[in-house]
Amino acid sequence: MERRNFLKVLTGFGMAGALPMSLVSPAWSAEAQRFLITVNAAGGWDPTSLIDPKGNAMRSDGLGPINHYGASAIKSVGNLRYAAYPDGVAPPAADSPGHLDTFFAKHYQRLLVVNGIDTQTNGHETGTRFVWSGRLEEGYPTVAALAAAPYASQPMAFISNGGYDFTGALVAPVRTASAGTFTSLAYPNSQYPDNPALRSAGYFSDGSYAMVDAARQLRLARQRSVETLPRRAAQMAQLETVRSSEVSLDGLLSLLPAQVSDGLKGQAEVAIAAFASGLAVSANLNLGGFDTHGSHDDDQTDALTQLLEGVDHLWEQIVLRGLQNKVTVVIGSDFGRTPFYNTGAGKDHWNITSIMAMGAGITGNRVIGGTDVNFEALNLHPDTLEVHSGGIIVTPRHVHRALRDFIGVSSELDKLYPLNVEKLALFA
Repeated sequence: MERRNFLKVLTGFGMAGALPMSLVSPAWSAEAQRFLITVNAAGGWDPTSLIDPKGNAMRSDGLGPINHYGASAIKSVGNLRYAAYPDGVAPPAADSPGHLDTFFAKHYQRLLVVNGIDTQTNGHETGTRFVWSGRLEEGYPTVAALAAAPYASQPMAFISNGGYDFTGALVAPVRTASAGTFTSLAYPNSQYPDNPALRSAGYFSDGSYAMVDAARQLRLARQRSVETLPRRAAQMAQLETVRSSEVSLDGLLSLLPAQVSDGLKGQAEVAIAAFASGLAVSANLNLGGFDTHGSHDDDQTDALTQLLEGVDHLWEQIVLRGLQNKVTVVIGSDFGRTPFYNTGAGKDHWNITSIMAMGAGITGNRVIGGTDVNFEALNLHPDTLEVHSGGIIVTPRHVHRALRDFIGVSSELDKLYPLNVEKLALFA
């Protein structure tokens, strides 16, 4: 089958049925063609090994050192400071896009860094929820779902590869990133969906498959006719709408490389192909390996290398599709790591973290906020964003207040999920 009803296939896989809402905002209208990607470094990254370096000085409380590299080895490019590799740890090849020097030399002019963010927790689930929704408490959707909410009727408006992807029924998350999965979805009746030469060999004849499809529609109509609860009736109506819409995966499949990469790179390829084909507007990308309670220097270095390689590849995909003025990328993690090592040469959970952002609308070569020599958050003046003793401590709630304003989340959604916090022009 050369063109399939993608929404019918998605609903068959349980990927549709979101609560319909008319919450289109000006900044994310169809005309603007704005896209959002969040990249989650799962497990709790160490900003002192990346964009908030400290070096090997002892802390004032006698604990430490914070890092196993000298303070004199800390590097800078433009206004950004970044860590050196720990003593005794082999860095990636100098020309690797995941090498700290290579990555920051290439991207510093488009990177915004916010340091000294207090997540107020050391728990993975709570930290991930706070960093990506702006609230410690349960029940708030991830910002990527807020961005996709105006497009809930699109087949795969929000793609999730893991991490915090609660949507509050604003939109259905499409939890699939494999190119093989997309091919199977595009050709559900084919015995050999990955082989174009044999793709026409179906499990059922075209006539039989059409009868199966018709039976599905009749069953849905019966289910809808007996539904009495307003919310569920609305969801059933939405489900019927998406199943009757003609949307094809052909455009997405044609934009994917012949061999989709593994890991974060592959997630990036699928997300950007979905954006370019008009099937998606937001995506969560997810990479694990950051919960380094043991062998911190080696394992955190490896995880950060994979992260930076993935982000660099993501940017290359964005440029390849000409979307650099339309895609905004936000990179963060559950929380940070302790500013000292445990007895297993690891680092445990620490509430202070950082985020990075790049892409459409972001003014790069900029650092906001900071931490002291003990890796404790410094107060920020809410108007000037300068470090100020009489200022406030920045939390993920402040970040999301600014991010919502930046991407233009509708006032209706803002009232439905209030943040009630000072407005900081972090992304302006």
